[in-house]
Amino acid sequence: MVHFVFLIVLVFTIPMLNKKYPFLFFSFVILFLFMALRYDYGNDYMGYFNIHFQIQTGLPSWGANDYLYYTLNNLVPNFSMLIAIISLFYLCVVWYLIKQNLKFNQYWIAMLILLINPYLFLIHLSSLRQTLAICFFIIAVKFAIERKWFMYLVLVIIAIGMHASAIVLLPLYFLLTDKPFKTKDSLFTIIIVGILLFTSFFDQAVSELLKYFPSHYEYYFNERTQNSLRATLLSSVFFLMILLNLKKLKGKEIIYGKLSLIATIMSILAFKISMMNRFGMYFDIFLIITLPHIFTVIKNRYAKIALFMLIITIYLLRYYSFFSNPLWESFKDYKTIL
Repeated sequence: MVHFVFLIVLVFTIPMLNKKYPFLFFSFVILFLFMALRYDYGNDYMGYFNIHFQIQTGLPSWGANDYLYYTLNNLVPNFSMLIAIISLFYLCVVWYLIKQNLKFNQYWIAMLILLINPYLFLIHLSSLRQTLAICFFIIAVKFAIERKWFMYLVLVIIAIGMHASAIVLLPLYFLLTDKPFKTKDSLFTIIIVGILLFTSFFDQAVSELLKYFPSHYEYYFNERTQNSLRATLLSSVFFLMILLNLKKLKGKEIIYGKLSLIATIMSILAFKISMMNRFGMYFDIFLIITLPHIFTVIKNRYAKIALFMLIITIYLLRYYSFFSNPLWESFKDYKTIL
């Protein structure tokens, strides 16, 4: 069911079908129905269902310190309605991100990456609080590009109100500039990643920073779970691809490229602390913009095809691994409220 829905959505994004009629519209309608009508789909669905019930009945609940998410649950009395509202907001933000930053013939690549990378769309279905925070960060980036620091600050504060981890986004405003990324910047990035990966500095820094986060983050840190070597090597492919092509991007493409580079760095650092994937979620979504830009700036046709096939192969392997892993069992069988 899930795979069939994704296939139909991707068919409607094919540029040839959209030359005369906007079939792409149906892609988002199908995704909205898929999101809005789901029931007990994803690892956290029932957890959020219980949170909503507890908030509505005045009982103590997980995430009550995320004031804006708590308020949203208070304002919307029906959980299915809440899911529908969040789904519509998410798809509107994703559509805006794609439409404002890609050309018409690039839309299908963005949608392909969004759906076959299971740690984007599917995980966004499950992690409601952080998904809302991600949406507000996407909007905040627009204002960062326009150098409107006050609106960026307001939107990131809203994101923090949805999920406390969004506090890491506050200082990013100063990094989000379209200053060209030069060779020396690439070398500096590699050195920094190497230091963080192969010394104890990263562990010490994270340990200190977590003192300012809710206590459960420190618990996750102390668990010391790590990404596999294979996952890290695959993430390194994306890291090198973006790093080697970032200097070819221009204007706001550079800003989205920097955000995507951060996403790949977080994935690599998850080799030491898998919790970094949680923070990386704020940046992973921008890969749907950066990767199509990179495919465009690569002029050699054969190199472009080879790189595209490599990236898609990696995503398909992750897609297969995701649905084969018992950890994500709740994503296999789609159920609806109907």
